[in-house]
Amino acid sequence: MRYVLKVLDAISGYSGRLVAFLGLPLVAVIVIGVIARYIFLSPFIWTHEMMEFLSALIFALGGGYVYLHRAHVSVDVIHKLLSTRGRAIMDAVAAIFFFIYASTLAYAGINFGIRSLLMLERAGTPWNPPVYPVKIALGLAFFIILLAGIANFIRDLKTAIKGEEEEPHVEFDAERRDVAG
Repeated sequence: MRYVLKVLDAISGYSGRLVAFLGLPLVAVIVIGVIARYIFLSPFIWTHEMMEFLSALIFALGGGYVYLHRAHVSVDVIHKLLSTRGRAIMDAVAAIFFFIYASTLAYAGINFGIRSLLMLERAGTPWNPPVYPVKIALGLAFFIILLAGIANFIRDLKTAIKGEEEEPHVEFDAERRDVAG
């Protein structure tokens, strides 16, 4: 079981770390767009769309990393009042609804991406870039979030039984616990 958790953690952890590097081209595209529009008074038609694509990829593909470290937005009013074991039980029960939601999105998203690829779908705008890479990535993102949810569910079950919390097995994230805490 420990090996399975390490693999699931690695997928979510590394995908989050890799997608973080998309922030650099995103900033570059924004700067280029602002300079072209406000300094040279001649905007490029591709900057706004590229900014949307990169933002969508960062948001979606970073979801597994965020969910793995439980750093997503949540309502902690009741959760914080519970014991460690009580929180784990509450999270395990909530995971059932998460699995229905995430597996539906992963399935639909992957099919959506495959259909887009098969028809070589394009944006239909003046720049007209292909959109299938982004749609495929979004389907993959939901699958990665689902894997992070499975890892968290296994940890919650272990915590509910043993009463001891277990951290994700992503070595390079040890210094980042302040973000999730």
